[in-house]
Amino acid sequence: MKTLVIEKEKLLAAKRWDIDFHLPAEGIQKYPPTLLKKVKDVAQIRKEKRDPRLEPEEAFKYIDISCIDVQTGLVNNHQDLLGEEAPSRARKVVSAYDILISTCRPTRGAIAVVPIGFHNEVASTGFSVLKAKDGVNPFYLFFALRLDSTLEQFRKFSTGSSYPAILDEDVLNTFIPVPSLDEQNRIAKEVFLQIKKREDMINAANRLLKEQFNAIEGFLSGDKSVEFSEEASEYEESFIYDHIQSLKSELSILKTTQTIKENAS
Repeated sequence: MKTLVIEKEKLLAAKRWDIDFHLPAEGIQKYPPTLLKKVKDVAQIRKEKRDPRLEPEEAFKYIDISCIDVQTGLVNNHQDLLGEEAPSRARKVVSAYDILISTCRPTRGAIAVVPIGFHNEVASTGFSVLKAKDGVNPFYLFFALRLDSTLEQFRKFSTGSSYPAILDEDVLNTFIPVPSLDEQNRIAKEVFLQIKKREDMINAANRLLKEQFNAIEGFLSGDKSVEFSEEASEYEESFIYDHIQSLKSELSILKTTQTIKENAS
């Protein structure tokens, strides 16, 4: 059991009584203290807003939380809307190279750099929007904000159970490692090189899958020269008809209104 002794004044000032909030974050302690800075030392919150509904016929690009790939942190989708179609949360004006941080369920890591093509567009109020200060590489800041040690602090700051959330102030008070600008540039370059390699591998795998599907379609159309894979697999039996039928025979009867009534009678 975790125990912690803390002064009553600190509890009242923090307005938080949960022990997890008051215990020090562990992940950030692995970095040299000289490397650590609060986010507010290297970035500021962007507060510009715009109501697209004031220009009902004007088109704009809208970024909400679902547009961000949590695996890579890339903006993979957006909505093209007219002002009159703008949802109530479409209010935050973003600039190229801003960093978007989802404040709802922040430990998912829905954090992204605003691509240059989205300059002066609109993001959801569900984001904190950060602008890197001079001398700070926004792509490094993106990386630092997605570190496990950062997400741990976001978790500790979060309030609410079903949809835990943090505030702009919580983001600003989070500690991250901040090396020299030369090292930031080096890390940012490496991070996005690996993301690019990942995308290339996924695209190559998708092409191979499509080619094989096309070959199977050709087989069904009469091309008997198609070669099927003979690779041994631990789970290939799972796709054989007899095995499927055997498993189905062991499944329980579906619970329906009728079966409930029959069991009750």
